[in-house]
Amino acid sequence: MLRILFTITIFTLLLSSCYYGVMQGAHTLGKDHITITGGVTLPAYFSADAKREAEENRIDFLEAYPTADFAIGATDRIDLGVSSFGYGVGPMVKYNFMNPAEPTAVSAMLNMNYVIPMQVMLPRLSLCAGHLFDRDLEIFAGSDVGYGPDMSNIPESEDGSHDWDLVDNTFFACIRLGCKYELKPPGSPNENLVYLPESILFQFSIPLDISRSMILAGLAITY
Repeated sequence: MLRILFTITIFTLLLSSCYYGVMQGAHTLGKDHITITGGVTLPAYFSADAKREAEENRIDFLEAYPTADFAIGATDRIDLGVSSFGYGVGPMVKYNFMNPAEPTAVSAMLNMNYVIPMQVMLPRLSLCAGHLFDRDLEIFAGSDVGYGPDMSNIPESEDGSHDWDLVDNTFFACIRLGCKYELKPPGSPNENLVYLPESILFQFSIPLDISRSMILAGLAITY
């Protein structure tokens, strides 16, 4: 298990090239609950011309990118963990302002990511509100803001690799809307099925700080 987790972490660090769209709902995990989540975000431009232009000049250009999280419920209201995004990895903390027993949650999450190629810190704050229908489906909406290397405008060197010395820092922000479906909630017939993921999450994010109109579609699976 540890070897698999290490391999996934290294793979994600190599490819996790952006920071838009936290792949989480508003509810916290619950005390002592441990999860591992892997996700992928796919950018969709609103026109083929915009995509071609972005690929050619590498301005406000986003590619598909994965993310990964390891989290544990420190208390019923607080989650602690490690997340990987934006060419880096770092700690995270999430706090639910509402009573965890209630179906509605309002939470804040702070990531402090260490961007490995640039050796700088990238803070990201996420605010999210969600409602749990029955015990299976959470509908949520949120907003993410942060400051760090401009991952959508990374210059290329003569050999085609990223020139990290020329990357500027920038403020970034997005809004997101999604749903999280519990595949084996407590008390369900699926609760003891080890091979079945715990939950699956779908999310749409809209970057607010780039010039091109696009939407980011995300999918995450939690074990």
